[in-house]
Order: sequence, then C-alpha cells, then structure tokens
Amino acid sequence: MRSSRATLPLALLGAVLGLSACTTGTTAEQRQAAASKPPPTDCTAWVGADRNARVGGYLLPQAGTAVNAGGPRVCVPVLMSAYPVPTNYAGGDYHMGAFTDDQLKARWRTCKAEPACFERVDAQMQRWLPPNKARATRVTGAVDPAGRIDADSPNVDLRQIRRPAFFAKAPYREGIAEADARTHIVEFTVPRDTFERLDLKLADPIKLRGWYLEGAGVDDGRGRKVRALAVMAAGGGGQLTALQHPDEVAYRIEGASGKAVPVSFPNGTTEAMGQRWWRENLHALNQAGFDVLAYDRRGEGLSGGVSDTNTLEQGEDVFRVLAQLEHGQGLRLLTPSGQLLEGNAARGRLLAGQKASEIPLVLGGYSRGSMSTAWAMTRNYVAACSFDMPVPNCTPARGWRNIRGAILLSSFASGAGYLPDAPDLADRNLFLGGMAAEHHILFYPNSATLAGMDRWPAAFFGKGLWDRAESLEGTVAAYNRIRGVKEIVLSRGPHAIETWPESERRYLRERMVAYAKVVIVGGRTVPGARPWKDFKSLVATTPDVWEPSSRPGTGPGRQP
Repeated sequence: MRSSRATLPLALLGAVLGLSACTTGTTAEQRQAAASKPPPTDCTAWVGADRNARVGGYLLPQAGTAVNAGGPRVCVPVLMSAYPVPTNYAGGDYHMGAFTDDQLKARWRTCKAEPACFERVDAQMQRWLPPNKARATRVTGAVDPAGRIDADSPNVDLRQIRRPAFFAKAPYREGIAEADARTHIVEFTVPRDTFERLDLKLADPIKLRGWYLEGAGVDDGRGRKVRALAVMAAGGGGQLTALQHPDEVAYRIEGASGKAVPVSFPNGTTEAMGQRWWRENLHALNQAGFDVLAYDRRGEGLSGGVSDTNTLEQGEDVFRVLAQLEHGQGLRLLTPSGQLLEGNAARGRLLAGQKASEIPLVLGGYSRGSMSTAWAMTRNYVAACSFDMPVPNCTPARGWRNIRGAILLSSFASGAGYLPDAPDLADRNLFLGGMAAEHHILFYPNSATLAGMDRWPAAFFGKGLWDRAESLEGTVAAYNRIRGVKEIVLSRGPHAIETWPESERRYLRERMVAYAKVVIVGGRTVPGARPWKDFKSLVATTPDVWEPSSRPGTGPGRQP
C-alpha cells in the first residue's frame, strides 16, 4: 500500500480508519478513556483572555494539598465539549463517525437551504476568503524597514530577509541571535492551493521562505550524537521574522468591566504578538541538538500566495519542502557565509547529508500549525484525502518511517467533534463544511485526523484549560489514541500561549524539548512528566499559576 499511488474511495478510507475500533473485550485504551471521562463541573469562575465569561470548572485544593484533601479550594475553569455522546448512540465512536467530511458538508447543505443560517455563516466565510489583506497583513518591516520584502515576487533577494542576528539589538535581545552562524535562509517553490486554482484561476507557483538552523545532533545518552530535524509550523498570523518588544502585552484590561481587550498590532515597537515566544521554542530545540526548519505558511509573512487557511494543503507542503531540501529542484538557500545556492547547487547541502525519508523527523505546530501538522501526520500514516476538492479522493499513506512523532500546541487536531462549548464557536463546524464545499478550502480538521492517531508513533500536547481550539476532552481523546510516547502539559490559561506567565511558557518548552529528544533516541517514556490517573487529576496537574486576566478575584465585581 505504501508504494502504490492508486486512488482510494472515501468509503474505503472509512473502513480503514474504523479497523482499530473493531476489537473485542476491554482494551487498555478503552479503560483509560473511561477513567478520563470528565465528571460534572462543580463550580464556575471568571475567565478573562480570551473568553471574558464565567466558565464551569472544578473545585481543587490550592497549592500544596492533594486533590482529595480538605482545606482551601479554588475553582479551576475548564472549557468543555459542545457535543456529548447522545444517549443510546450506537454508531461506534460518536466524535469520529458523526464529524466526517461527508457529515459536515451535509450539515452545511442543510444550513444553506435555510436563509437565516446561510446568511449568518456565509458572512463569516466571506470575512475569511482570500485575498484579504486587512485580515492577513504582512507586518514584517512595519516597525523597522529592515527585512521588508515583496513576498509575492519570485525574485526576492534572500539577503534582505532578517537573520537571527537581527534580533540581538536592543531592546529585543533575543536568544535566537546566537544561532545566526548556523542559520540558512531557505526558499521553496510550491503550487497554488485548490481555492487559488479553481476560484481565483491562478496557476503560477508561489514561494515559501524561512530559516533552517543546523544543529549539533541530539545526545543519545551513550556518547553519540543523532542528527535529527524538527519542522515547526507557527500559529495563524505567525510571521517568523516579525518584531515583538519584550515588554509588549497581548491585551489590556478595560475599566470597571474587568474584560480583557486585545491590543492591535503593529504598533510603535511590535509588529506581531507571539513571535518572540515562538522563536524561543525554535532556539531551544536547536540548542538541544536539532536541526530546525521554520518557514512562513503560504499567504503569510515572508511567503507568497493569497490563501493562508487551507491547512490540508499546508500539511502537504511539509513533504514538498523536505523533498526539495534533498533534490534541490525549486530550492534556493543563502548560507551563513552569504553564498547563494540554487537547484542542483543546493542539493543535499542540508538534512545532515541524509535523504528526506531517512533523517529522523519531529513535526510540530502551534494553533493553525497544529492543523497542518496533523494533516501531515495523517498523510504519512493513514492516507491523503482531497477534502478540499469537489469530489474528494484518497491516495495511500506516504509511509515514511523516519517521522518519530508530533508536537501539538494549542491543538485543533482532535477534530470537529470536540468543539468547545462557547457561543462564539457555535457556527465553527458549519463554517468548516461550507468553506470546504463552497470554496475548496479545508481549514479546521474534520474527524479524519483523530481517527488516524492510533497509527502515529508518538505525540506531545500542550494547551490551556480554556483553549478555544478543542476541549480538554478532545485532547485526552487524542492522547488516548496514541500508542507510543505521549504527554499532556496543561496551564491555567487560554489558547494563546504567549499570554501565559513566563514560568508556564518555560515549563512547556522544557517538556516539549524533553519529549522531542526521547522520541529521537528511542525512549519509551518522557522522564519527569506530571502524573495523572483521571480527568480531574489531569486538571489538577496545573500549578497554582494563572494567566493574569483570569486569576481568582479578577473580572467583573473584582475588588479595586
């Protein structure tokens, strides 16, 4: 199957994905899932960024006492799922079977036939349809003109792109500057996505641009260095070389209401929020010995194209850029010494001299990057399905054995069935089905990514307890399907990890790097993970450290 390029019908894919559910008896995964079922919430608490609402949660002991001990307690909010399993549901796994591509598009067709529903959801789709320069603005160069390029030009001077050393200057002084001497500027050539080809009638290729940081190799604990590559995809709006002032904040607190109001960017000192934290992650992986590849997704930042939301296409880009690093076709790179190489001259210069299908790989992504990462993992281990085409078809799994695991931060990868229960998210699955059916854009994942996770070798999850991407139940469901090395790291915070306290961001980064090293050297567990045995004790793994706008005593009615 791995060597065949034949097309698979969607019905056959469904049968393939369903095989893992056809077991007899009670499996370890089923027992773990039962233990991870969330008990009813027993309190409510104010959540600031980015909910500005009271959210159900659990009364848990304050720091220093056990989960079931007496003493002072605090309400810890958890954003739950909008779709519990219906009573007497007999269709297998509800959160996979009821949220397939077919099911979601059928719900969209029902909405489309109802004028009020269509008008409401279509308005949302129109706001997201490319090209939308007001929503997807390239801000690199807005504060400092150094590094501003015409991303859609096929002939960009790669010397104009900011290198890590650019971030050494005051007041930014980022650690990533240390990696300048081992960083290559890279440019790849990829085709237009389905929306651009079918709707906008664009056929010319586009360029993806970013950095490749060479590493020293991951220490295997036995005196040997293993060269490995981490391919890291940023969140929506992420722009690899955008400036962020170290004292910048993502929101302000509005007067007496106590609500968290987002700050607009760019401003006088910051081009985009969250980029400093993202580069810290890249640097940490590189310091741990990894080669690190990070590029701006199509339609954003340094990269060309007008469509930035087809995460299915972005998942396929992972394999396109890796192949180009191997064979050189469509590749340009600027070496640390300033040498410009292209095509055959660039062939094999990176990847530690290995083939793309041989070098040990970890694929990672944050928020929207988690979607493209999940599609890349699905494409490699299960099948590649063209859910963005008028008539979807599937081709066999790529089957690379060198992809050792995934890193999913603020993940959407558990799919549409685990939509969080919040009024502002209620139309998201109709939006998902409508964008795919009407505009050939597969943005949020359907249930195919979750269904195939039992074939992934390993996965790491990092998220906030009131993350709007997917409910904690969804993260646990994804975790339960992973059969190899896995870990969940939680924080008392929202989807946007850049808003978390520094201690929480640092802990997440340390655990992420520890996991990545383990899967590369063949370990079976990640030492030092916080233990948990059920859903409530998982929530209780979070320390008594809060995202500032959501600390107990904040919000409406707080004491001045």
